[in-house]
Amino acid sequence: MTSALARRWRAEPIAPAIVACTDGSAPALSYAQERMWFLEQYAPGTATYHMWLPLRVAGPLDADALWAALDALVARHESLRMRFSASDDGQPKMEVAPPGRVELRSVDVSGAADPVTAARTALTRAVAVPFDLAAGPLFRATLATIGPDDHVLCLTMHHIISDGWSTEVILRELGILYDGHRTGRPAGLPDLPIGYADWARWQRSLSGAERDLSFWRERLAEVPALELPTDRPYPPTQTSAGALHTFRLDAGLTAALGAVGQPRGATPFMVLLAGFQALLGWYTGQDDFAVGVPVAGRGQPQTEGLVGLFVNTIVFRADLAGDPTFDDLLGRLRETAIDAFAHQELPFERLVTELRVRRDVRRPPVFQVSFAMQNYTGAPATRFGNLTVAPFDVAPTTTRHELALYLYHEGDELVGTVTYNTDLFDAATVVRLFDRFAILLHQVAADPAGPLSTLDLLSSREHEVLRRFGGPAPADSPAALLTDAFDSWVDRTPDAPAVVHGDTSLTYAELDSLANGLARRLRECGVGPEARVGICLEQSTDSAVAVLGVLKAGGAYLPLDPEQPPARLAYLLADSGAEVLLTSPDLAGLFEGYPGRLVTDVAAGGSGPLPPIAAPDNLAYVIYTSGSTGQPKGVAVQHRQLVRYLDGMRERLDVVPGSRFGLLQSLSFDFAVTMFYLALATGGRVTLIPRRGTAQEVADQVSSGRIDYLKLTPSHLAALAAEVPAASLLPRRALVLGGEASRADWTRELAGLSPAAVVNHYGPTEATVGVTTYQVSPAVDPGSVTTPIGRPLPHAQVHVLDRLLRPVPVGAVGELHIGGDRLARGYLGRPELTAERFVRSASYGRLYRTGDLARWLPGGDLEFLGRRDHQVKLRGYRIELGEIEATLAALPEVTRAAVAVHADRLVAYLERASARELPLAELRQRLAPTLPEYMLPAQAVWLDALPRMAHGKIDRGALPAPEIGSRNAFVPPSGPVEEAIAEVWRAVLGVERVGAEDDFFDLGGHSLLAITVVSRLRGLLPTPVTAMDLFKHPTVRGLAGLGNRAGPRPLLHELTRTGPTRTLSLVCVPYGGANAIVYQPLADALPDGVALHSVAVPGSDLGLPEEARPLDEVAAAVTDEVLRRVSGPLVLYGHCGPGAALTVEVARRLEAAGRTLEAVYLGGVFPFARPRLAGLARFDRLRSDTVYANWLQSMGADVGALEPAQRRHLIRAMRRDAEEAEEYFTRLMGGRVTPLRAPIVSVVGEKDPGTDYYQERYREWEFLSPRTGLVVLDEAGHYFLKYRAAELAGIVTGPVPASEPGPPPAPGPRPSMGRFLAVAAAQTVSMTGTALTEFALPIWTYLETGSLLRFALFAVAGVLPGILVAPIAGALVDRGDRRRALIGASVLAGLIQGALALLLAFDALGAGLLYGLLAALSVALTLQRLAYASAVPQLVPKRYLGHANGVVQLATGAAQFLVPLVAVAMLHSLGMLGILLFDVASYVLCVAVLLAVRFPRTMAWQRRETVLAEIRGGFHYFFRRPGLRAMLLFFVGLNAPLAAVLVLVSPLVLVVGSTADAARVAMVSAAGAVAGGLVLALWGGPKRHRMRGLLWAAAGVAASAAVAGLRPSLALIAVGTFCLSFALVLVNGAWITIIHTKVPQRFHARVIALNQMAALSVLSLGYAVAPLASTALQPLVDPGGPLAGTVGAVIGVGAGRGTGLLYLLCGLAMGALVAVSLRLPVLAHFDRDVPDAEPDDLVGLAALADRRPPA
Repeated sequence: MTSALARRWRAEPIAPAIVACTDGSAPALSYAQERMWFLEQYAPGTATYHMWLPLRVAGPLDADALWAALDALVARHESLRMRFSASDDGQPKMEVAPPGRVELRSVDVSGAADPVTAARTALTRAVAVPFDLAAGPLFRATLATIGPDDHVLCLTMHHIISDGWSTEVILRELGILYDGHRTGRPAGLPDLPIGYADWARWQRSLSGAERDLSFWRERLAEVPALELPTDRPYPPTQTSAGALHTFRLDAGLTAALGAVGQPRGATPFMVLLAGFQALLGWYTGQDDFAVGVPVAGRGQPQTEGLVGLFVNTIVFRADLAGDPTFDDLLGRLRETAIDAFAHQELPFERLVTELRVRRDVRRPPVFQVSFAMQNYTGAPATRFGNLTVAPFDVAPTTTRHELALYLYHEGDELVGTVTYNTDLFDAATVVRLFDRFAILLHQVAADPAGPLSTLDLLSSREHEVLRRFGGPAPADSPAALLTDAFDSWVDRTPDAPAVVHGDTSLTYAELDSLANGLARRLRECGVGPEARVGICLEQSTDSAVAVLGVLKAGGAYLPLDPEQPPARLAYLLADSGAEVLLTSPDLAGLFEGYPGRLVTDVAAGGSGPLPPIAAPDNLAYVIYTSGSTGQPKGVAVQHRQLVRYLDGMRERLDVVPGSRFGLLQSLSFDFAVTMFYLALATGGRVTLIPRRGTAQEVADQVSSGRIDYLKLTPSHLAALAAEVPAASLLPRRALVLGGEASRADWTRELAGLSPAAVVNHYGPTEATVGVTTYQVSPAVDPGSVTTPIGRPLPHAQVHVLDRLLRPVPVGAVGELHIGGDRLARGYLGRPELTAERFVRSASYGRLYRTGDLARWLPGGDLEFLGRRDHQVKLRGYRIELGEIEATLAALPEVTRAAVAVHADRLVAYLERASARELPLAELRQRLAPTLPEYMLPAQAVWLDALPRMAHGKIDRGALPAPEIGSRNAFVPPSGPVEEAIAEVWRAVLGVERVGAEDDFFDLGGHSLLAITVVSRLRGLLPTPVTAMDLFKHPTVRGLAGLGNRAGPRPLLHELTRTGPTRTLSLVCVPYGGANAIVYQPLADALPDGVALHSVAVPGSDLGLPEEARPLDEVAAAVTDEVLRRVSGPLVLYGHCGPGAALTVEVARRLEAAGRTLEAVYLGGVFPFARPRLAGLARFDRLRSDTVYANWLQSMGADVGALEPAQRRHLIRAMRRDAEEAEEYFTRLMGGRVTPLRAPIVSVVGEKDPGTDYYQERYREWEFLSPRTGLVVLDEAGHYFLKYRAAELAGIVTGPVPASEPGPPPAPGPRPSMGRFLAVAAAQTVSMTGTALTEFALPIWTYLETGSLLRFALFAVAGVLPGILVAPIAGALVDRGDRRRALIGASVLAGLIQGALALLLAFDALGAGLLYGLLAALSVALTLQRLAYASAVPQLVPKRYLGHANGVVQLATGAAQFLVPLVAVAMLHSLGMLGILLFDVASYVLCVAVLLAVRFPRTMAWQRRETVLAEIRGGFHYFFRRPGLRAMLLFFVGLNAPLAAVLVLVSPLVLVVGSTADAARVAMVSAAGAVAGGLVLALWGGPKRHRMRGLLWAAAGVAASAAVAGLRPSLALIAVGTFCLSFALVLVNGAWITIIHTKVPQRFHARVIALNQMAALSVLSLGYAVAPLASTALQPLVDPGGPLAGTVGAVIGVGAGRGTGLLYLLCGLAMGALVAVSLRLPVLAHFDRDVPDAEPDDLVGLAALADRRPPA
C-alpha cells in the first residue's frame, strides 16, 4: 500500500510549510471548526459534540499540583482557550483568551453507599452540561473523590477545540506537568512550533483542493443513503440520544483476519472495514452505500503535539455488486482506500457543501454510519508520577451517527464499541447485528475465496424460527370449485338475502336461479372451462349474477371497470381473448367494434342447476394490473387457490355464518374478492355500497345495514374519517385494511374505537388476493413504523429472501417471496414474464417474487418496507410508473418521460421534442383515452433533457422538485387609477411598495382586508369596485381595468376556474349582509369540473353606493342570469335566513321557467315566520347595532376586526335582510305554494343553536317540496360555510341524501299558537299569583312580627331550596313528559298555597311550618318553571318559536312590573289570606287548562348537558382563564353586599311609609329596570371597554345603594332603588356582552350556569346575614347611640336607621371593590388581555381533532 500511495502522491504538488503567524491578524477557523460552529447554532444546548476523558486516579493526590498542571496545560495549548462568537454579519469568529485558572469542580461521593456508581452518575451529569461557545471556556475539569487515595478526574471539552488524538496529547502532557509541579522540577516539555490557528490559516491557503473535489465528486456522485431498518420511525429532525454496546473479537480470530489481509496487501483496517460493509449490505439488501471513516488529519509533523480539531472524515463507498468473493471485495476496498487516503486533505465540510447533497434534516448527510480503527501513535500514560491512572467508564449518552463502530487492539484481541441512536434502535437489535459481525468475520477468515452469497449468518435455531414464521407446509386437502360453498348455502338458506344494492336485493335462491339461467345461455354461446368472459357493469345485483353465471358456466370472468377509458377496455378484451362480454344497454356504447358476443340482459331469466364442468385447476378469473412495459398484464387465478384463500380468511377472521358484509369496491379490483366471496361462501349478505359515496353515506350504510365485515384501503378510510368520526365507519365484527401501507400508531388508535377487530391484510394479485393478516391491538406496540402485515394464512408460505433466494434473519431487509398452494397460474399469454416473476427454489419450491421489501419482526410478524423497483401504490392502486412513462413517451411533443411521486401526487417529467409544451389540462386529456384517472399526472415539469447517470439511466434522484410558483417582477403603477389602488393597498397591507402586477393575496391580503380596501377605494375610482371584483382580479392592473368600466353590474360571479369539462354548477346565495366572496372557501374546495357562481346581493357590498332592492326583484334578476349564463346540471345553495329566502324564490322561478334543479341545499336555517299579532310589537327594531354585533360575534362571525363604518353597514344590511326574509316566509307559508320538483336538503351544524330540533325541523320544508333531506356536520356551528368548506363541498357535489319518508305524524294534536297561548296564559296567571304571594308574605310577616330576621329567612326559604333542587328537577323534566311534570308541579304548588291559606285562616301558621311550606313551594315552582320553559317548543309551531319566547319574556316582565302594586293593594284590601286564596284559584285555573289542552308529540327543549355538568364545565373553563376567573370572583364580592341591599328594600320603606309606599317604591324599582333595559337596547353597551363599563355600572349600583340609605326619606329611597335597578341592568347587560364576545357560543350555557349558581348562593347567604347585620347596627344609630352625633347627624337616628347604615356600608363596600378592581391589572386590562372568543366552528374543529385518529 505504501508504494501505491507513493505513486499516487508523487503527482501531487508539495504543500507549503506551516509557519507561525506574527502579524497579529485575527485567527482563522478551520473548516471543521466552522462546520462545528454551525451545527451548534442549528441545535444549541446539547452535549452531542462533547468529548470527555475520565481517569481513575489511585494514590495520594496533590490537588494543588493537579490544578496547576491543568492551568499550565491550558496556557500551553491555545485551542483550550478558544471561544467562538458571531460577527456583525453573522459569520463565526474566533478569539483566544489569555491564560487563566481552569474551572476545576470537586465532588465528594465517598460517603455514598456505592461511591463508584455515585461518581459515575455525577460525572455523567457533569459531561452533559452544555458549553457556551461564545462565552467559553470550552474546557473544564471535575474531580470526584471516591476515597482517601481514590479519585476520578474527568476532563470535558467541546469537540470544536479537540479530537481523539488530542486526548492522548492531553493525557501525556498532563502527567508530565503534574509530576513537575508536585516535585518542583521543570516539566521539560519542548515549545510548540505553531499554534492551531496557524494550521487553520495554512489549511485555507492550500491550492490543491479542486483536484480533490473533482475526485470526490466523481467517487460519491448519487451515493444512496444506507437504509438501515430501524425499530422506530425517524424523528422530524436528527437527534443525538445515544447508547453504547461493547464486544470482543478473540485473539484467534484477530490473527486469522490479519492472515487474510497480509498476502493481499491489505491492512487490518481494510479487512475489518470490508467485513463491516459486507455485514451492512447483507442486512439492508443494498450493494451501494457509504461509510464514513475518520482520519487524524495530521499529515504535517508540526501538528503531532498540538491539541485541536484536526480530525477529518473520508467517505468509503461500498461496492458489493455482482456477488463478489470476500477476496474480491477486499481488493476493491484496497483500491478505494488507496485513492481515498491520497485525497484525504479535502475537509469533509467543504465536500458536503460542494456535493450539494439534498438535505434530509432527519439524517446525517452523505453517510449515516461510521467506522474507525483507533490506533493513535502515542501510548496512553499509565502513571502521573506516584499516581496510577486507568480509564474510568462514563458511558456516552449522545451519538453523532445512526451507528458508529470503533475497533481498537487490546493485547492480542480486538475490542469493538458501538454507539447507536436510541431514537432509532433498540439495544437488542444492535447486539444481534454485531453478533452476526463476529459470525461473518469467522466465515470470511476461514474461506475468503467464497462468494459473499455463500455466507450463512443464521444459526440452526434461526433457520428453524424462520421456517416456522414462514408458515406450515401446504396441507393436502380436497380441492373445490369457487361455487361449491355458495351452492351449499342455496340449499340451506334459500330465502336468506345474498346481495343487496340500494332497494334491490336477491335471495340465495333468486341469485342462484338467475346465475344458472345466465350460465345456461353462456354455455350455448360456447363458454366452458378456460374460456374468458368479460363483465362490464355498474355496481348492482346484476354484477353478482354475472360473476356467478360465468363461474357456473365453467368459464373464467374478466372484470372490467366502466370508468376506464374505452381504449384500455378494448385492449383488455383483445389481450384476454374474451369472446363474450356481459354489460348493460347503457354501457354497450363503450364497446363499439367489439367482435365478440355482446350480452346486455344479464338477469333475463332463471333456471335450475347445471352440472359442473370446470375443475379446481381451471381458471376462475383474470384480473389485469398495471404493467411496466406500458401495457397492463392479466393475472390468471384458478378455482383451487381462490377457495384456499377464502378458507384461510374465514378461519383468520373467525367469520360467523350469516353475517353481513359491506363492499365498496369494483369487482375489477381484486380487493373486492374478499368481501364478495366470503359473504357468499358463509351464507352471509353482501351489501354493495356506492364507492363514490360521501363519508356520511358510507357511515349511514354501515350503521343501517348493520355491517359486520368491511374492507377498505387506509387512505380511503382516512379520507372518510376526515369528514365523519372514524368510529361511525367501523363494522360490528372486523375491519380489513389492505392495498397499501398504514402507520401503526394510526391503526392502533382505530382499533381502540370499537370492539370490531382491525385486521391489516397484505398480498399481491399474483398470490390470489392476500396472503398475510395482522390483527391490530390498541394495547400492543408492534415495534414497527408501519402496521405489520402479519403472518401467512393457511396454505400460504411467505419468505424474506436476499437476491440469491437465501433467508435473511429476523430484523434484516429482504424481498418478500410467496409460496404454497396460493399462487396464480401466471400472466395470461405472457410466458416470459411468468417465468421471470414466478421462480423455482430448491428450498421452497415455486415462488412469486413480489418486489416488495420486508423484514421479520421478533414476534413473527412481517413489516412491509416499500418496493424494490419503482412500482408505487396510490389510493390503493398499484401503479407501474413505466406504463405511464411509455404512454407519455408516445406523445409527439415528448422525447422521453419519467414519472415520480411527490407529496402523494404523480409528477411527469417530460423531455421536450419541440418548443411546444402541452398545458397540463391538455396533457391529461390526451392521456385519458389510454390511462385510468388514477394514473394521470397531477403535475408536469418540462425539461430540455432528463438528467442521466454515467451509465445512461435516468437519474431519478436529480429530477427537480415541482415548483409551486414564482413572484412577478416589480412593475410600477401607471395612471391615476392604478396609483390610487396601489396607494390604498400599500396603506392597508403595510408594505413599502405595490406594483401594477402584484397580487393582493400574495402581499398578505385576506377577505377582511379586501373589504377594507374596497371601502377606502369608494369615491377614488371612476366606477366603484367590489370585494368580489378584487377576488376575481387580484392585481392592481386587473382591478384598475374594472374601475374604468361602464354598464350594469352582474349579480352572478363565478369564483371557480373550471376547465373545459363542467359536470355541475352551483349557484350560492350569501347570508344576510354578506357579499359574494363568503363562498370563496367553498369554491376553493370544490372538485375539478364543478363551477360555483356566487350571488352579489345589491346593497351588501361596501364598495358600491347602491341601494338594496326587494327580494322578488333580486330573485328575478338572478333567475334571468342563471338561465342565460349557466348550463348543465344545477344545484342551489343558500345560507341562513336571508340566503335561504332568496334561494327558495330563485328555485321557484327557475322551475317555473322549465329549468331542472338537481337539489336545493339550505344551510343553517329552517322555515321561520311571524304570527299575525307579532307585527304589532316589533320591539327588536329598538335594539342597537351593537347588540346585534355582539350576538353575531358570539355565533362566530368576523365582526370584531371590521372598521366602524364597515360594521355598521354589515349589521344594518343583515337586519334588513333578516326582516325581509321573515316577511317572505310568512307570506309563502300563508298561501298556496306550487311544490318544487327538486329535493330540499338541510345542512346544519350540530352545535348551532339556531338549528336546534333539526331532527324533526328539516321536514318543515315539506310545505315547499315533498322530498327533504338532512345533513348534520359533527361539532359544527353556524358558520361552517367558512370553516368546514371541504366537507360542505363534498355534500353539495355528492349524491343527494335520500329523502326519508319518515314515520307518519304522531297521533294527537299538532303545535299551534292557540294551544301555546292558552297554556302560556294559564302559566302566567299562576306564576303571577305565586309572585304576589312571594312579594306579600315577607312584608306581611314583617308587619306582623317586626322581625327583620324572619323577613329575610322567608326570602331565603323561597329561593334556596329551588336552587339546590334545580339539577334534579331539570333531569326529571328532560326525561319525562312535560305536561305531566307541569300538572304535577302546579297541583303541588296549589296544594301548598291552599295549606298556607287554611293554616292562616285557623291561626295555626307557626314559623317552623311556614319555613317548610315555603321550601316545598320553592321546589314546586322550580319544577313548574323548568317544565314550562321546556314545553314551549313542544306547543308552538317551531317556525314561530322566537316570537313565542318573546311572548313568554314579555308576560314575565309585565308581571314583575305590576306585582308589587297589585300585591300591596290586595294585602291592604283582602289581607294575606285573600292573596293566598287568589293564588290557589290561579292554580285551579292553571291545572284545568293543562288537563284540557293536549300536548303535541314533538320535540321539547332539552339541555345539551345536565345542570351539574354545565356548572362543572363552567368551573373548568373559568379557572383556566385568569381574566374570567377574576370577573367571577368580582361578582361573588359584589353580590354579598348587594344581597343585603335587595332583601331589605321593603323594611327600609316600611319604617317611614305604608305598605302602599312599599308597592310604589317596588314599581319605581321595576321602572328603573325597564329604563335600563331600554337604554341598553338602544345603546347596546360599550363597544370596546366592556369590563371597564361593567365596573363603572357597578359603581353606579354602589352609589345608588348609598343614596337609598342616606336619609329616612321616601323620595331618596325611590331615587336610590330606581338608579339601583337601572345600574344593575347595565351591569348584567355588560356581563352578558362579555360572555358573548369572550366565550365561544357552545360554552355559554356552562358559563352562565356557573355564574348563576355563584350569584344565587351568595345572594341567599346575604339574605340571611342582612337582618342580623341591620339588627347589630341599629343600637349605634339609636338616639344617644355611639354614632348618633356623627353618622346619625347625616343619615338620621331612630327606628330603621340601622338598615340605612347597612345600606351606606354596603354601598361603600361595593364602591371600594370597584375601585380596587379598576386598579387590578387582571380586570383593568381585561378587555385588552382576554382574547375574543374563537369562532365556534374552530372550537368544533379542535374537538373533532381530539377525537379522531391521525390520518
